[in-house]
Amino acid sequence: MSQLLTIARRELGALFYSPVGYIVLTLYLLFVGLLFSLMVMRPGRIADPGPMFLWNHLILIFLVPFMTMAIFSEEYRSGRIETLRTSPVSEAAIVLGKFLGAMGFYVGVIGSSVVFVILLSFFGRPDYMPVLTSYLGLLLMGGLMVSIGLFFSACTQHQVLAAMSSCVVLVTLGILFQFIPAFLSPFIRHSSSWLLSVKHAMSYLAIEPHMAGFSRGIIDSQNIVFFLSGTLLFLFLTYVVLETRKWR
Repeated sequence: MSQLLTIARRELGALFYSPVGYIVLTLYLLFVGLLFSLMVMRPGRIADPGPMFLWNHLILIFLVPFMTMAIFSEEYRSGRIETLRTSPVSEAAIVLGKFLGAMGFYVGVIGSSVVFVILLSFFGRPDYMPVLTSYLGLLLMGGLMVSIGLFFSACTQHQVLAAMSSCVVLVTLGILFQFIPAFLSPFIRHSSSWLLSVKHAMSYLAIEPHMAGFSRGIIDSQNIVFFLSGTLLFLFLTYVVLETRKWR
């Protein structure tokens, strides 16, 4: 456990001291501030911060890959991965330690948006239950996004390639799978059962519908299972990649 926490602290420190980390934080605050001004702070409307949290994934699907791209890629490039492998620490501990470190930084990034909730409380009386559930949703969604970024970083020593691969998958889950089912609807007939199945699968794999419940103050076990199962799947795949590369 101590070795796992050491790896997590090292990764967290590397992200906080990296210029990329502060660029990610700045871009996130700018985007959330834009959502806050356009969707929340509207004169004569109910002080509902839900939309600000619901559309967070539109910026995080681009920021998280750049936050995670160097986690393993830099270890490969610098040769430090061999030092880790020869130390008395398992591949599973390496994966979990780096995941926890990246999640610690992610929590710091999304936690910075609390300033907008505080600002909103001066101008209205928001319902704080949806705020709490929204942060729970962002935390679960972040686990999935970070694990995907971790997986692609473990696949290559090229940071840009790792970031681009993560972006492609997250854009697919965060944008394409949300809009393609609506595009397919006019073409679906009762006889097109396979096309209907494709539509349902895409709708389930889309991130936004699973975040919608959290932003409304609803905790649905189906949404929790979606994010946790996806996170565990990609962490397991990352472990498999590390084990495979060890024997090359």
